[in-house]
Amino acid sequence: MMILLEMGPTIIAAGKDVAAACSEGLKQGAELAAGKVISDYLSGQSLKRRTGNLARAVQSWSITPFEVVIGVKEASAVDSYKWLLGDEQKTIIPKKGKFLTIPIGENLNPTGVAKFSSPRQVTDGFFVNKGGRLLFGYKKGKKGKFRALFVLVKSVFVQGSGALYDGVMDSLDQITDCMQKQIDGLD
Repeated sequence: MMILLEMGPTIIAAGKDVAAACSEGLKQGAELAAGKVISDYLSGQSLKRRTGNLARAVQSWSITPFEVVIGVKEASAVDSYKWLLGDEQKTIIPKKGKFLTIPIGENLNPTGVAKFSSPRQVTDGFFVNKGGRLLFGYKKGKKGKFRALFVLVKSVFVQGSGALYDGVMDSLDQITDCMQKQIDGLD
């Protein structure tokens, strides 16, 4: 995403000191905006944080003195799912086999990370069809209750959160305030 702040000819004519102050204020404001995306939009309702890898990857960096980028750098550890920060929509289908295995129930720890990544890791598990859904789980004893570990589906539709856009747009006032403070500090 690119946000353009245009400076009039009077600011440009004021000299290199004002331009340098604007550049420094823009960098500081971009850091605040990246922090706002992480703190306000990468946890809670819009996007639930499980491992924190995506949040750690969000940052700001300068391209030129008057251009900054807020987002995730190329070739990062979260390249495969950084699209969740935008409004992109994807339908995920299995690469091999017929089904995606989605961890559920007792297979998830309190943060939502799977204990078992595949049904093959569970030695005493079996498949059942309940209510038109194919489930994989286990049962302890003859009269024990079935405990679902995975639901198997043919595809999953995932909507991006828009967190990056929302966080940056909410930070525009902070960015311009940082720039103004740097200019005011020249006096």
